[in-house]
Amino acid sequence: MPNWRIVLASQNKFMIIKIDHIAKIEGHAGFVAEIANGQVEKVRLDILEGARLLEGILRSRSVNEVSQISARICGVCPVVHNLTSLKALEEALGVKVSPQTVLLRKLLMLGQIMNSHALHLFFFSLSDFFGFKNDLSLIKKLPQKAQAGMAIREFGNKIIEVIGGRSIHPLTPKIGGFTKLPDLKKLAELQKQSPEILKKALELARLFSGLKYPDFKHASPFVSLGAEDEYPFYDGPIKTSKEQKFKISEFLSVVKEHQLARSAVKRSEFGGKTFMVGALSRLNNNASHLNPEAKKLLNFSKLKLPNFNPFFNIFAQAVEIVHCAEEAQKLLKLAAERGLAEEKNDWSPRSGEGCGAIEAPRGTLYYYYKISGDGRIEDCNIITPTSQNLARLESDLKEYLTEFVGRSAPQKEIEEKIKMLVRAYDPCLTCATH
Repeated sequence: MPNWRIVLASQNKFMIIKIDHIAKIEGHAGFVAEIANGQVEKVRLDILEGARLLEGILRSRSVNEVSQISARICGVCPVVHNLTSLKALEEALGVKVSPQTVLLRKLLMLGQIMNSHALHLFFFSLSDFFGFKNDLSLIKKLPQKAQAGMAIREFGNKIIEVIGGRSIHPLTPKIGGFTKLPDLKKLAELQKQSPEILKKALELARLFSGLKYPDFKHASPFVSLGAEDEYPFYDGPIKTSKEQKFKISEFLSVVKEHQLARSAVKRSEFGGKTFMVGALSRLNNNASHLNPEAKKLLNFSKLKLPNFNPFFNIFAQAVEIVHCAEEAQKLLKLAAERGLAEEKNDWSPRSGEGCGAIEAPRGTLYYYYKISGDGRIEDCNIITPTSQNLARLESDLKEYLTEFVGRSAPQKEIEEKIKMLVRAYDPCLTCATH
């Protein structure tokens, strides 16, 4: 039996469209739309995940253990939860990290982005463009591209393993630095592999530059980290598509979360409006800082920025894979040239508040901690990318569905396009139900 169904109930020109399960996303979700007299009245993503209450679990815990716990929020992107938690703790405790620590953390993030994007691009989204129902058919059609995607994922995982101690839920990052430095020989091996990985990243990305994306535009504020001299994943102020810039603490004071009835996932608004985070937002805000090969790819695609078509979030991820492959090559070389030295990172517990933000694969992740004098968590707040994107995604779905209803599109086409748009956002519902 198929794992989806679409229900049309017509009475007094009233119709319900219901999809029980949307596959190829991280987590479980369904879709419901209500249409009356030819107008889309309501659109809702049903998040079929139970609340895990991890913010409550973190309260009263020692600052020495919360970043290991928070990494368990997600098995797809544990690195960014671990590091963002550490950044918030370090601000609250007044701990300054060294350039060496920043370099290694940036490498960890590059591995995380490459691993996650390759998974989403080839194994979650690409089938939508070819009409395949399973990945085996896709692999048979594009075996070389499948190998490229797997190689990129393996390379990203290896970076995390070498620096973080293991590829999922890293062990070595701690407040102020690392419990153990990576083996320079292993980093050198990764550096030798990096030119080939860049070739594979370009090969995969060129495929996505040539795909036919659905024609849909829906203007939206874009929010991401923004920096003056780099394409930022690890650090920087918050930047919007209107060229506004906020300190992280300032942005957290203006972004508003709200809880819906019967949902374990919060929605977010900025300035009273829905907004988008993720690869397309980063590309719109920071394209001038892309590395050379990624910039060439973007120019070759003739994609005009800013772009307001959420389907191009898929292509933006492809551009970022190339950028990250270049950046990893550069930072691995820098680590080899500088060498790695053991560092003291002494600190003492104190009361304070701190927040941190890092770009997760799916968008900006925020952590806030309030710490007591004995080094215990008094309060915390975690705002994940998907909880920021959900309200915007539902708004896009309503607008997009209106186009199909207006021209009486076949039911099957409606269903497939709804799923395709959801997957374009690459939601992580496990993170969102933390």
